[in-house]
This record gives sequence, C-alpha cells and structure tokens, in this order.
Amino acid sequence: MHPNIIIKRSLSRLLYLGQFMQDRLHRLGRETFCILMYHRIVSPDECEMFLQPGMFVKPETFEMHMKTLLSETTVIPLNEVLNSVGRSAGKTSLKPLCAVTFDDGWKDFYDNAFPILKSMNVPATVYLPTNFIGTNGWFWTDRLAYIWKQKTRHALKSSNPVLQELSLITGPFASQIEKALAVLKKQPLDTIEPLLNELATACGVSSSMPGRAFLNWHEVKEMHDSGLITFGSHTADHHILTTIDDREIENQLLSSKQKLIGEHAASAQSVSFCYPNGNYSEGIERIVKNSGYSFAVTTKTGWNTLSQDPFALNRIGIHQDLASTKPMFLSRIAGLFSPK
Repeated sequence: MHPNIIIKRSLSRLLYLGQFMQDRLHRLGRETFCILMYHRIVSPDECEMFLQPGMFVKPETFEMHMKTLLSETTVIPLNEVLNSVGRSAGKTSLKPLCAVTFDDGWKDFYDNAFPILKSMNVPATVYLPTNFIGTNGWFWTDRLAYIWKQKTRHALKSSNPVLQELSLITGPFASQIEKALAVLKKQPLDTIEPLLNELATACGVSSSMPGRAFLNWHEVKEMHDSGLITFGSHTADHHILTTIDDREIENQLLSSKQKLIGEHAASAQSVSFCYPNGNYSEGIERIVKNSGYSFAVTTKTGWNTLSQDPFALNRIGIHQDLASTKPMFLSRIAGLFSPK
C-alpha cells in the first residue's frame, strides 16, 4: 500500500472518531448537495487484470459505501436533487442530499452494483455511451491497458515516433498506463485505433479484448423498469468533446439522446448528460443545452451550491484506494482528501 494511503487511512480514522467529518458533512449539506462519481464495481480477481487506476471499487466496499450514505445522507435520484435542495435550504436538521452516478455503462454495474442498490433501495444514474451498449466493443483506453499488460519490457520495437515515445515509459504498471494514455491522448482521434493495432503487432501480443464490457439494452430496460436506475447520455461514441468540431459534437449528443429515448431508457422530457473525461467549454455547454438536455455533470471535484450552473455540476470521484474504509469514504465526500 502506498505510504500516502496509509497516512490518509490513519488520519481519516482519527477525524471519524472525533466526529469532525460527520459535522462537516452536515454543515456542507445545509445549502449544498453532493454527487458521487463511480465507474466500475468489480470483484478482487478482476482488479488485477488491466483496469486503469482510480476506475474501480470492490463490491464489498461499494456495499459499505451505500450503507454509509443511507446513514449519513439523504440519497435521492439525481434528476430530483436540484428541486429538492431548494426546498431543503436552511433546514439544518436535514441530512445532506446526495446523488449516486456511474460513468460508461459497464456490464459489471448490472452484475455487481445493481443487486446492492436494489437490496437497499438506493437510486442511481448511469451515463451510457450509446454506440457501445449491446456490443462487444471496448474503449481504446482499455485496449491500451490490455495490450500493455501483455507486453514484456523489451518487446516494443518500432520506427513509429509515437511508439518509440511509448517504449521509453518505465515505472510501476499503473504509472506506465497513465503516461501511455497521456501520450496517445495527444494524437488525432482517427489515428489512435491504428496506433493500438501497430502497438500490439510491435509487442507481439493480441489486441482482441476478452468478453463483453458494456451493458446490453435488455439489462438497461430491466434496470430502468425497476424504478431505481435512471440513464443519461455519455455521447454516442465516448469522444472527448474538446477534440471534435461543433457539428460532430451535436451529432454525438443528438444521436445518443434519441437512442436513449427510442430504447425507452430515458424520458424525452428529462435527459441528463455527462461530459466524457470531464472535458468541456462554454461553447460545448451551449450545444448541450441546445440539444435538449436537462442538465450536465462534470468531473470537477466539489459540492454544488444553489446557484450552481446546472450544465456544469461538480462530482466527487470515488475509487477503492481512497475509500476502502468508512472513515476514508466520509473523508473523501467531505473534501478532506485530494483525488489522488
């Protein structure tokens, strides 16, 4: 375990025993609300495969999180938060309002998170990249991690300058993945897939991903019909919107929204949006509004105020390292720990 995590674990326990963080949560919740951001809920054996750091929480940890939220906060659907926080402002006896969200629509949400949410009657919102739902596709970021996990230290040989840059990356696996992602994110979107294929060939490994990563529409319908799970858009193809032009942004937004409505996964009167990778601008925010979305969430950390821009809502990212115990989880929500 990283020394910083050990320190944070010890400090959070002291703060928890002293009721400091609980008091802080209730003070924060008087006129603000929080939105939690999860990605994947996976079992321990899957955690050693090719997950990106900061992308997962174990099922037993997630169950503890939900029990903690029910004890310390009032958990309501995200699409009800904005109205509810206005009505509860100034009533200090109420617990802070909290909404739970998931990005990407991974299949493990259905397998591991949904049963826990259903057993506790906890609502959540899941943001879907609609062109991946019901397919065997994977994000390029996960393909990179899969290829990287298979390669040996000296396997990467290529005359391609991008792959040569990748070959210089060293350090622990998690650090290598972060550095490799940073290199490829600089490349034009239409060159990344060919680069990954070339990377796999240069490393002498397979680029074919194992199994289905994302939900299918039957699973989406079942969860929607439960009344607990709300679905929103994460674009059609999970493109980082700051890397494409306005026309393509509009196409991504409209086609995704129409697919959600057509599959009866969302109501035409209220569809929310989530910016892939958290990247957006004032111009992109305008396109989201004009495309008929009700509100949008970012990856900016923090609580939201009554005057918050509804198309730039903050969220608090939750992952295993920083939330493996109840005190650490509460400390993370209370804003006492940085994201990393």
